[in-house]
Amino acid sequence: MTKNIAISLFFTLATVALLGFIWFGQTYDRLEATNKREVALQLEFGQRNYEQYCASCHGLSGEGAGPGNAGAPALNSLQATKGPGTETYTITNGIQKKYGSLRNYVEAIITSGIRGTAMPAWAEQGMRGDQIQAIAAYVMAMQGGAVSPVALETAQDWKATEVAKLPPSPTPNEPPLDDPEADAGRAQFRRVCSSCHNVTDQPLVGPGMAGLFFPEGTKSYGTILPNGKEVNDANVLEWIKVGGGGPGVHPPAADAPVGGTEYGPMPGQAGIYTDEEINQIIAYLKTLER
Repeated sequence: MTKNIAISLFFTLATVALLGFIWFGQTYDRLEATNKREVALQLEFGQRNYEQYCASCHGLSGEGAGPGNAGAPALNSLQATKGPGTETYTITNGIQKKYGSLRNYVEAIITSGIRGTAMPAWAEQGMRGDQIQAIAAYVMAMQGGAVSPVALETAQDWKATEVAKLPPSPTPNEPPLDDPEADAGRAQFRRVCSSCHNVTDQPLVGPGMAGLFFPEGTKSYGTILPNGKEVNDANVLEWIKVGGGGPGVHPPAADAPVGGTEYGPMPGQAGIYTDEEINQIIAYLKTLER
C-alpha cells in the first residue's frame, strides 16, 4: 500500500514537473518572441526618424560629416570613442557618472542638444519621447560602422514595417497636395531639408520655411532670402544649390532676422539634389502658408 502511494506520488510530481517545464519553455519562447518584435518595431521606427531628422548631418549609416553639416560627428563609433572603458566614459563627472550608460547619454543629447553647436534640442522642437528613444536605440544598433546584423535580422524576421503600420512622423502645416510636383517636393524636402528647417514659421537649426512664397514672407526674413536676395524661383534655386547667408548677412527687412537670431550659413546642396529635384522642392515650398 505504502509502495503504491509512493509510486503514485512520484508520477504525480513527475507529471507536474514536466508540465511546468513545458509551460516555462513556452512562456520563455513567447517572451523572447515578444521582445524581438518590440525591438524590431522600435528599430524600424528609429530608423525612419533618424533618416528624417539626423541623416543629413550625421550620414545614413552614422559616418558623420553629412551633406547638411560637414562638421557633424560620426555616430557609428560612439562605443569606441565614448563607451565603457574610454576616458570620456569613466572620468570624474564623465558619461557613466552623469548618465549611467551610453544609451542614456545619446537620449540626453537628442533631447537637449549641445550648446554652441548646430545640434538642436529636439525635445524643444516638438520631438516626442518615443521618437527620441527609438532614434537612440537605432544609433546604439549601428555601433561598429553599420546597423548590427542581429538588429537587421530581427527587423526582417518580424517584417517590422508591415507589422508596425506606423504613420510617418507628423509634420505640421501640410495641406493635401494635388500637384504631383509639389508632392514629390515634399518627399525631397523630408530627405534632407527637414533636419534643419521647419515647414512652419518656427526656427529649427535654420529659419522656418512657411510663407516663403507668400506676400508676408517668412517670419525670420520676410520677403528676402537669408543671403539677402529677393524671393523668386531662380534665387531660391541658387540659394539651395550654392548656399549662403549666415552671421553678418542681414537682409534689410525690419523683422529679419527676428530677435537678432543668428543662423549658420546655408550649406550648398548641389551635390545632393538635381535641378529637377530642387524645382520640386520649390513647388512644395509654395504650398507652405504662415
